Amino acid sequence: MTQELEKRQKQEVNTTSAEQMVESGRAYSPDVDIYDNDDDLVLAVDLPGVAKGDVQINFDESDTLSIRAKNTFKEPSDPAIRQFNIGDYYRAFSISDEYDKEKVAARL
Repeated sequence: MTQELEKRQKQEVNTTSAEQMVESGRAYSPDVDIYDNDDDLVLAVDLPGVAKGDVQINFDESDTLSIRAKNTFKEPSDPAIRQFNIGDYYRAFSISDEYDKEKVAARL
């Protein structure tokens, strides 16, 4: 029996958001799982190809949390099968002011 692999398309970021990237080129909106417990708001962000030090997280005065990430993956030439696009990442969230901006922390 032959199984077909389902390709999940990455959503490309529109041009106004992509302008906010550090470098020009394609930017994608990464998948995010959000967990809200009594003490924390946790965002688990899927950033394949991103190395430590290549992520910028900003929290501005309008309570917008933005995540920018540079993809440093070097694709081998002539792939036999290609199922994903390579590019940088950008995603932004409006965060309620009930959360303390001074306690934002991240780990990769």
